[in-house]
Amino acid sequence: MKKISLLIVIFFYECVDAKSIKTNIIVENCKACHNLNDHKTKKIPSLNDLEKAQFIKLMINYKNIKSDGVMYRISKVLSDEDINKLAEEIYDKK
Repeated sequence: MKKISLLIVIFFYECVDAKSIKTNIIVENCKACHNLNDHKTKKIPSLNDLEKAQFIKLMINYKNIKSDGVMYRISKVLSDEDINKLAEEIYDKK
């Protein structure tokens, strides 16, 4: 029984750690276009120009509006929970 319990704990830890790695990878991808510094371009806004709630609302809108745009293709695979975790990673660590 102790071996089974240990395996369950290890499995749970691996799943939790994998989710945080996934979030970090997605945030790094966001930074590639929407840099988090003060640098601004006319075509791609910085995420610093948004509040956390605005970010969440926009990402959910991108996910629900069918289009050929890059943001739709990126956001359609994210759950609302994923979007909230991304917002926490971006905005709560500033």
